[in-house]
Amino acid sequence: MNRLSGLALLCALSLVAACNGKPAPEPEPVRPVKTMTVRDFDMARQWTFAGTAEDALATPLSFRVGGKIVDFPGDQIGRRFEKGRVIARLDPVDYELQLRQARANLEQVRANYVRAKADLERNTELFKRSVISRGEMDQIDADFKSYAAQMSASQKQLDIASKQLSYTTLAAPFDGWIGQVKANRHQNVASGEPVVTFNAGREMKMYIAVPDTYIGQVREGDAVEVSFDALPGKTMEGKVAEVSVDSATGSTYPVKVHLPNSERLIRSGMSGHVRFTGKDGRATHFVPPVAVVGEPDGARRIWIVDPATETVHSRKVTVGRLAATGLEIADGVRPGDIVVIRGASRLKEGMKVRLVKQDVGN
Repeated sequence: MNRLSGLALLCALSLVAACNGKPAPEPEPVRPVKTMTVRDFDMARQWTFAGTAEDALATPLSFRVGGKIVDFPGDQIGRRFEKGRVIARLDPVDYELQLRQARANLEQVRANYVRAKADLERNTELFKRSVISRGEMDQIDADFKSYAAQMSASQKQLDIASKQLSYTTLAAPFDGWIGQVKANRHQNVASGEPVVTFNAGREMKMYIAVPDTYIGQVREGDAVEVSFDALPGKTMEGKVAEVSVDSATGSTYPVKVHLPNSERLIRSGMSGHVRFTGKDGRATHFVPPVAVVGEPDGARRIWIVDPATETVHSRKVTVGRLAATGLEIADGVRPGDIVVIRGASRLKEGMKVRLVKQDVGN
């Protein structure tokens, strides 16, 4: 009986202890998060803009006089011409007639001038001997000066006619080749009407559109690297030649880049990319906007994963501009930091996490 009573007492004490004790705490769940590893990001890598190559010395050539094209060696695209070689000729007949007429007029005026000069010399002696009056002498002197002026004008007309005849020949202004043909043989062209486009090919140019957020840092003479889709693995060095002060379309500004083409690899119309080098030497970093958590006081924080303990810790950051690559973190992260980019709003200080996937970030 006493034995049964002891067992009952032990059971009762066990029940009381169980009722008064606290349940064992449940382990905190490990939250899965997606992360990225921060690395240095050179600002220059963002400074890449598309453009199309053009010949920097692409010159439209035209005649300085009008007429019919009778000879056209330059009617073939890509044909090379040395400086001074004839590209096209106009029918010179009309200009040859004008030149002959100008010569004939000059000869007639010169004859009158010679006669008037002789009259002036002879009558000057007569005037000194009082054979002729002052009025007669003045008239003879006026005739001489009139013929002298006519001869000067006729000489100028002859020079103009001679130059106009020379303008019927269109010659290459420098070594190069025909880029475009804009006229045909036997076609009548007006003065100043383009006949061909002549390319030197020694230097190329590209126009790019730079956003207003960057244009303030672009200067003439800035070094750039240019690559073309048609020339894989080939990079050319160029320089900024002109920076516009007026916006072209929207919030972009046109910038002209020159690059040498001594190897003649670049052709007009090739599409490529211009990358600025040496811009803003500081390293910066970008993260997805969802990785940054805002606080009521306006502060911004991100969650950093400690890989040794697999726990997260918040860190205050300074954010910059929003770009296509993400939200700029101007201060607060270092290369190698593992930043939570998904699930940051549900984290707590020191919480244990499980890395779902890591991306290599900027």
